[in-house]
Amino acid sequence: MVRRALVLAALAACAVASLAGWWLRGQPVRPVDAPVERVACASYAPYRLPGQSPFVPGIRIPAAQIRADLELLAKRVRCVRTYSVSQGLAEVPRIARALGLEVLLGVWIGRDERANERELALAIDVANRAPEAVRAVIVGNEVLLRREQPPERLRAMIERVRTAVPQPVTYADVWEFWLRHRELAQSVSFVTVHILPYWEDDPVPVERAVGHLKHVYGEVRQAFPGKAVLLGETGWPSAGRNRAGAVPGRVNQARFIREFSPPPARAASTTT
Repeated sequence: MVRRALVLAALAACAVASLAGWWLRGQPVRPVDAPVERVACASYAPYRLPGQSPFVPGIRIPAAQIRADLELLAKRVRCVRTYSVSQGLAEVPRIARALGLEVLLGVWIGRDERANERELALAIDVANRAPEAVRAVIVGNEVLLRREQPPERLRAMIERVRTAVPQPVTYADVWEFWLRHRELAQSVSFVTVHILPYWEDDPVPVERAVGHLKHVYGEVRQAFPGKAVLLGETGWPSAGRNRAGAVPGRVNQARFIREFSPPPARAASTTT
């Protein structure tokens, strides 16, 4: 009887502990207050409806859909970064200008040379037709990371655009690849770097993520004296798998964004 009573007591204790754990998980969590109401810049891709994907041949996103997206974003951001000018995205600068938004105009560069040529020609045309809306042109996104073009070919494309548009021209990649290919800095107006603590080869827990970001950003600035460094991508996922101590979730996402959000004086140098 005593043994049975002890077993029942242990089971009851486990049940209470489990219920307490679930109760604690359900309690509201208040992140730190964000220092600004509007984020400096946000990456934007319009593929949100069923069947919409950048990998669907011939797809074109309607201008009305892009306008609806940007009207919502204009309440929270001051600029948007795109990754391509194809598939209807050439309309972004025109719509953004009417809403008071600036654009970091992306040019998608991949393996297909014909597609690259079409993208480059269209981007040059868009940038020249919307000088007030396009703040800068980003020629290629993580091309070296994906190993889709050699550095010398990428440099040629960057320099071609730089001589053809009035805006500053840059290239965007994760910070490790900028440090491996420092010669690219000679071809860009400024360096655009991605620092994503959750996706690092050695994932960084959210409680250390912003500190890690600031440390890496400082290293990149030291590596490129005389060049401005734009933080082109950062963030934290709201869902997904755990990566070592880096745990996705809406609370951790809110914590990262709010702790990261820079004060207004330097807010224009970042994209999430």
